[in-house]
Order: sequence, then C-alpha cells, then structure tokens
Amino acid sequence: MTLTDFAAIAEIVGAVAIVVTIIYLAVQVKHSRESLDANTKAIRGQAISDVTSNIADHMAMITQGHDVANVIKKMGADEILESDDALLLDMTMTAVFVARQNEYYQWKSGLLEDAVFRSLHHITLTILKTKSGMHWWQHEGRNLVAPEFVDFTEKLLEEGSPDSLESWKRAIHLSDSKN
Repeated sequence: MTLTDFAAIAEIVGAVAIVVTIIYLAVQVKHSRESLDANTKAIRGQAISDVTSNIADHMAMITQGHDVANVIKKMGADEILESDDALLLDMTMTAVFVARQNEYYQWKSGLLEDAVFRSLHHITLTILKTKSGMHWWQHEGRNLVAPEFVDFTEKLLEEGSPDSLESWKRAIHLSDSKN
C-alpha cells in the first residue's frame, strides 16, 4: 500500500467519524430538548398549582366558620339565596372554578391524565346544570377565568355530559391532539 492509499483510507475513516459524531450530537440535542421541555412543563404546572393553592387559601379564610355545605345544598335545590349566602357561594364557586381552570391548563400541558381530567370536569357540568350555578357562571364566573377556559367550558356545556374521550376532544376541538 502506498501513502496515497493510506491517505484515502484515512479520509474515508475521518468522514465516517464525522457523520457518526454528527448523528450522536443530534441524538444528544434531541434528548436535551425533551428533558428541557419536560422540566419547563413541570415548572409551569407547579406555578399554576401555586396560584390555585393561594386562591383556595384565601377563599378558605373568607368562608371559614360559615356553613358552606348548606349553601351548596341550597344551590343544588335551586333555592333563592340571601345576600350572605350568595356571597359565600360566590367565594366558593370562584375557588372551584379557578381549580378547574388549573386542571385544564395542567391537562393541556400533558401533566394531567385524560381520565382524571374528565372526572374533575364532571364537577363543572354538575354545578352549571343548576340554576344558581348557571346564573353565577353567566354573571360572575365567566369574568373570573381566562377566555380560553371560558370557551372550553362553553363547549362542554354545548356537548352536554360527554362520557368518552372522543366526545371531550370534540367538545374542545382536540380530536387531532395527542391529549
């Protein structure tokens, strides 16, 4: 073998090494990106949970010592509420719907499983099927949550009480989504 032959072989080996290195680096960049995305989702999820927890804590301070169960019972029976009960219901509903909004964002971020998400939003539909619940939603609730969550809730109401994941996805136009 001549020096030229060794040089040609060395060039081929060098080219293969460069290709292998590039492939290896591409795989590493992909894994790093996936890890970064997962960490970002977790941080966002924790931030949403922290906000919801703070609101729930404030609502608990306001409602402490009051008969919230009795107010909820009146709401379910569509009884007319006196002003103190109406205020208590407003505080309770605000906490409930902020929590539902949190779950919505957690689900959209892939941090909450479909089955858990659907079961939690049966609460939303149950509340909004009452006259008091729908009145609160139309006059107060819609203004307290993000427009995206309002749209989601309105679509759920239009859909009714979807039992299957496909019904839920249709209700919120996610039939092509990975959720």
